[in-house]
Amino acid sequence: MIIPKTLSSIFNQEHFAPYPKVLIPQNFVDKRGSIKNIADGKLGDVAVITSKANSVRANHVHDHDWHLSYMVSGSMKYFWKSDMQDNLENSVIVNAGEMVYTPSKAPHKMVFLEDSVFIAISELSRVQENYEADTKRLPDNFFV
Repeated sequence: MIIPKTLSSIFNQEHFAPYPKVLIPQNFVDKRGSIKNIADGKLGDVAVITSKANSVRANHVHDHDWHLSYMVSGSMKYFWKSDMQDNLENSVIVNAGEMVYTPSKAPHKMVFLEDSVFIAISELSRVQENYEADTKRLPDNFFV
């Protein structure tokens, strides 16, 4: 797995080994609570997104952008393929406290299993015209 160059050195190959899930580096715990550094580096956007149970998000592919998606609450079934020519469909359940990585050119889809909140972290700005220019929508039946 190629680690995004815009992430800082707190991330290494080991963090991306369970792809698409990402191990979160530098957890800090003391009597006050804990700190999870879910992203560090030159980032274009950080968005908090809410999703209702059984709703679908993504079902698209980005030409240049990558994403980290950290599940704050709830859960989703995350679908992906390595590229547009890949016939092998993969999926994994992502629960609260877990994060997945979507590289550029990887078709992906999220189906929320319950009301959920996640943080989407991307390299590029999510200003609508920039986001849409980098995004290709997929047919509803692209993922089974």
